[in-house]
Amino acid sequence: MDQQKLVELLQSCQIPDTQKVKAATAELKRNYYPHPDALIGLLHILVSHPEENVRQLSAVQSLRLVPKHWAKINGDQKTAIRNEIVQAVIREQHALVRHALSRVIAAVAALDFEDEEWADLLPVVFQLTTSDNVAHREVGSYIIFALLEANPTYFSEHLPKLFELFVKTIKDPQSRDVRLNTMLSISCVLLLIDAEEDEASAATIQEFVPAMVDVLKDFVENHDEDRTRQAFEVFQAFLGYESSLLARYFRDLLQFMLDLAANKNADEEVRSQALAFLTQCVRYRRMKIQGIPDMASQLTKKAMMILGELEDDDDDDDITPARSALELIDQMSTDLPPRQVVVPLLDDFPKYASSENAGFRRAAVMSLGVCAEGAPDFVSTQIQSLMPTVIQLLNDSNRSVRHDALVSLMRMGEDLAETMKANHEPIMTALVKNLEAASEDQNDEKNIEIIRSVCGSIDTMSEGFGSEVMNKYAEGLISRVGRLLNHPDVKVKSAAAGALGAVALSIESAFKPYLKDTMEAMSSYVMAESGEDELSLRSSVCDAMGRIAVGVGAEDFQPYVMPLLTASEKALDLGNARLRETTFILWSQLARVYDGDLGAAMEGIFKGLFDSLELEEEDTELPEDIEGLIDGDMVTGGKKMKIKASDEGEDEDEMDDDDDDSDWDDIVGVSAAAMEKEVAIEVLGDVITHAKEKSAPYLERAVELITPMAEHTYEGCRKAAVSTLWRTYACVWQIMEQHTGVKWEAGLPLKFEPAANVVKLGEVVANATHQMWSDESDRDVVTEINRNIAATLKTCGPAILGQKNMMEQTITCLGCIITRAHPCQQDLGDEEEEADVQGGTSEWDWLVIDTALDVIIGLAAALGPQFAEVWKVFEKPIMKLVSSNESIERSTAVGVIAECTAYMGAAVTPYTKSLLPAMMHRLSDEDKETKSNAAYAVGQLIYHSTDSATYLSSYVPVLSKLEPLLQISESRLQDNATGCICRMILAHPDKVPLADVLPIIVGLLPLKEDFEENKPVYECIGKLYELQNPTIQALTPQLMSVFEKVLGPPEDQLETDTRQGIEALVRMIRSS
Repeated sequence: MDQQKLVELLQSCQIPDTQKVKAATAELKRNYYPHPDALIGLLHILVSHPEENVRQLSAVQSLRLVPKHWAKINGDQKTAIRNEIVQAVIREQHALVRHALSRVIAAVAALDFEDEEWADLLPVVFQLTTSDNVAHREVGSYIIFALLEANPTYFSEHLPKLFELFVKTIKDPQSRDVRLNTMLSISCVLLLIDAEEDEASAATIQEFVPAMVDVLKDFVENHDEDRTRQAFEVFQAFLGYESSLLARYFRDLLQFMLDLAANKNADEEVRSQALAFLTQCVRYRRMKIQGIPDMASQLTKKAMMILGELEDDDDDDDITPARSALELIDQMSTDLPPRQVVVPLLDDFPKYASSENAGFRRAAVMSLGVCAEGAPDFVSTQIQSLMPTVIQLLNDSNRSVRHDALVSLMRMGEDLAETMKANHEPIMTALVKNLEAASEDQNDEKNIEIIRSVCGSIDTMSEGFGSEVMNKYAEGLISRVGRLLNHPDVKVKSAAAGALGAVALSIESAFKPYLKDTMEAMSSYVMAESGEDELSLRSSVCDAMGRIAVGVGAEDFQPYVMPLLTASEKALDLGNARLRETTFILWSQLARVYDGDLGAAMEGIFKGLFDSLELEEEDTELPEDIEGLIDGDMVTGGKKMKIKASDEGEDEDEMDDDDDDSDWDDIVGVSAAAMEKEVAIEVLGDVITHAKEKSAPYLERAVELITPMAEHTYEGCRKAAVSTLWRTYACVWQIMEQHTGVKWEAGLPLKFEPAANVVKLGEVVANATHQMWSDESDRDVVTEINRNIAATLKTCGPAILGQKNMMEQTITCLGCIITRAHPCQQDLGDEEEEADVQGGTSEWDWLVIDTALDVIIGLAAALGPQFAEVWKVFEKPIMKLVSSNESIERSTAVGVIAECTAYMGAAVTPYTKSLLPAMMHRLSDEDKETKSNAAYAVGQLIYHSTDSATYLSSYVPVLSKLEPLLQISESRLQDNATGCICRMILAHPDKVPLADVLPIIVGLLPLKEDFEENKPVYECIGKLYELQNPTIQALTPQLMSVFEKVLGPPEDQLETDTRQGIEALVRMIRSS
């Protein structure tokens, strides 16, 4: 091999001439790198060439070739090379080259150690690391890090010796590099520690934490940016392993990071990194933070203070302490209980909102906005007291405050619009006022942001406000927002389209007078075929048109549907990811409007969705200095991605000669193809559900493509896949029932044999769900599994439970979830621990349990009386929830007991003694929702149980507890209390003082909120007429008026059999 030519080619790769770089790279790959001699040549250059850059590049390329060629080099040459590279790294003066060479040594050693060779390396390295020569210690400590990084498992038997070394090197008195290298090595060792099996090593690791904090402090105080960043990364690495490795000092570490973040004298980047670490702690150690008294409150209050540092010229994309503090508040509101985060935030909210400092006012409203997204249920209970301040900030004298208030209003509108409806007038006035003020100078960037935020707020609030409210503002809003479709800024046009679509969706048929003009104004944007801004606008308009179609309905939208479908199919070929996704969503909306009756377009819709699911996902390209180290799945930023080691034949635009670890920052976790697949799978579920039989020709292929997605590395695809599979099963089941005319009945074995295709699909769905449900660590995916299984059991009955192991696994998974022992409910690395929930539960964590409880109700519905046997498994954990300190947990658990009792029927009898006292106790609960559900539960239990010896003695105390509930017109209390009393009468009319009770009940009719209770109420009244009860007969004139109202609109207030019963009763009364 021509050694001189090899050097020249490496040098050519470093000149600023793209063509020459490409030519040199191609020749190296074609004529040199396939041969073992190339590795020998590169290593020779690495140890001997005078130019630093050439040595650096040869190290990078050597690292890539070691795995391919080292084994092919003969033994004598290997011995010489080993000695040369060790001597070379000791004398190397340039840090980047030294680090790259250390990695080459580590790569060689990783192979040699497997073959039990190069036994003298470790003694040499340990000698270097303990040398009196500081340069030698720096070399030795970095080689140890590189060795650990390359092959950590080799050192599993050497941990005591490593720890003995680290105790000294972590406190090296002369070298920051030695201290940093030690920290990096410790982060690699974490992989080897099993805290339960090796308590001594775990304890040793913990004791390094104070010294590591001291190392970080030193870097911070000396403004050493690069080392500071690496030290922070080491602390981040701890969060990926068992929490016990930080346990002893976790609180102190949080406090240190919080104090550092709040220190205005520290560098902004350092403060932001400290806040980022705290945010990751909340994400991956939420249960531990939750268990530290006052920690979440302290984090919240300090984050609010830091957020108050916002300045007028800050940008949303800037990484500043203030923006990082907002991310921390956002994460806390999502992952920690509202009482630990939202409550302390709201305590300080008035002070911040009324501050003379505009930054504090911005902090108040911005933090409220993110909390409304993270804990919407709790914030909804406070919204009426908060809205006057929010409206005040919407009208603030400072433009930045107004903009932030609009953004927060937009966030709040997603989940809270219905609760804000009472304040619609001042809200809409403020929106119009901001829109008019910002329209005076359309070229001002802040004005553009305000206009977009106004449109965004209209977009998120319209549906929640409802047609009655939005109709009051429709004409003015449509006129003002419609004019924005001609605004010079493309993003404003997009926001305006979104707002118009939302208004149309809200006011429905009332949008018809504006339909023609709106569609004409938008139509030109649907034809754009190039330009990122133009295609982005086309995407927004496409989405808006879909919502308009849903709003105005099939008949009025008919003139636009086929041209829109034709344009949408062409949109898939324009290379814009967002446009493809909104095209899919448009198909979902049109399938909903037309029940899948889209003619020949259906074939194109399914083809487009199938093509998306067959997209090849791009392998992530790594920087060359780390490429080759990884092949397979890698986790970065909390996300898995596919990594492919490079092939010899690949072309390279340039050869990276930079060993800077910051290259990792450029790696993106989830590919665009994966995110598109997520949308495509969801839309497939929508189209199949709406089209029903019209989707039949495509179902087999759909299931074939969707099923593997249940194992996708991206949680969004897993979530969408499991949802669509279950929805498809439900759709096919309903089609079968329509064809056969046979409705499922509760209980196993089944009363009839389902069609073969349904059974086969059930097998596919069950198999796809089995492993996921047990092992899934993403709570959103588990929540989606729960939702779909619950809905399917209620819709399709018990057939799916007959699949192999499905019943057993369902019971096991539900038991894990409701006892908070499922992997998705644990801190990362603590999957075997039981969660401590003394401080409450975040709303998203509770949603996992809430949906699991809904599956239990689904089981009861599917099994009927047979569920009584299954209830034995769930009774204890559900009764524990009934006694919870959290009102949402009590009310939900009581509601579950009520629903399950209704489905079990008389089979609930053995549980009467255990259930009745608890339900009676909750009739006096401080929470209205719990009381309401308890009234429902007590009525169901007395009605269905045959254990009258147990419950009859409770009639008087139950009636006394129900009496005050009949006076409360909230939380369905009157309706549920009325239903309870009527069920008690149906069970034992002689045990209720009818003369006293009936006039009160009739005075509350017709029911206002809970129409389900109409069934026992009118069944009770009918029975009393049969018994010729004098009290009910005396109330006939009053009841005739009630019957007239209840037989009128809304139609859904009565079930068919109840309606027929009332009509028969009315005829009987009139004929008598």
